[in-house]
Amino acid sequence: MNMIRTLIFTASILSVPLAQAQVEMSGSFRATQDCPAVQSIKKKTNPDGAEVKNGETYVLRGKNKDQATHYFVEVPTASPARRWVSVACGTVDGEAAAATPAANPPSTDKPDFILAVSWQPAFCEGLPNKTECKNQTPDRFDATHFAIHGLWPQPRSNVNCNITAAEKQAVDNRQFDQLPPLQLSPELHQELATVMPGSQSSLDRYEWTKHGTCYQPRDPEIYYRDTLRLVRELNASAAQAFMAANIGKTVTTLELKAKFDETLGAGAGDRMKFSCKKDGDRLLLVEITIGLRGNITSGLPLAELIAASAPTAPDCPRFVVDPVGLQ
Repeated sequence: MNMIRTLIFTASILSVPLAQAQVEMSGSFRATQDCPAVQSIKKKTNPDGAEVKNGETYVLRGKNKDQATHYFVEVPTASPARRWVSVACGTVDGEAAAATPAANPPSTDKPDFILAVSWQPAFCEGLPNKTECKNQTPDRFDATHFAIHGLWPQPRSNVNCNITAAEKQAVDNRQFDQLPPLQLSPELHQELATVMPGSQSSLDRYEWTKHGTCYQPRDPEIYYRDTLRLVRELNASAAQAFMAANIGKTVTTLELKAKFDETLGAGAGDRMKFSCKKDGDRLLLVEITIGLRGNITSGLPLAELIAASAPTAPDCPRFVVDPVGLQ
């Protein structure tokens, strides 16, 4: 009889799908995009096509390891209900947030996003008739700080999500002012006008329509709120102070990378691409593009998003930090 009971107990255990090794958690998981909810992380087993839905909240049961890549959640419509979901698909709160390290493990994978920032004086050397270039002054924010170009969900083909034919035509023709104005809160609009001088030429509309519509959740307020947070952290780095202190001088990319490392962690500068252009006999730094991996909307610090991305190669070894005005 004891043997029969043992066999019955063993069979009942085997009939329940076993979760992969996990760290137990409690709290809730809120999806910020539609994502598959799989039975196996490695095999991506999902016979019933289960998903977590953007905006919905699920009971959180665990994560696959301390430096999590997936959360273990309960999806009521799935069978079995407990499934694995990528950490990039949502946020956690309550006890879960305290139990989950924010950092992402270093990765050689391609980035989830590209953050692009401009050195506005150098940008204006090539486009002096732009409104934001005509009225730029040495005491304006973008004369001494990095300015927003855009935040681009990857891969590169991930653009123009669910936009109208008229919007697509305006994007393709770069007719920024033909795109609908953005409905942003007054506070956000004011900060964006400062940190994204290109918004004077409706660059904010263009970047939202082409790239922001593919950013989850699909909301211009959240898209620009997150972008501003990242650039705010970038402008709080030692690299911004270094650029401001060397306006008009020639510096090396290695020097600038070292300054990024001071504030954003060792190797941060290696994950940035420095793009330069010729202006007469000068080489100017015009733009920096930075690979990011992780869930930006969850509030991960810029340093951790950078650290999780793969190194890249800069375009130029040295450059002039361009001052305001045509040189």
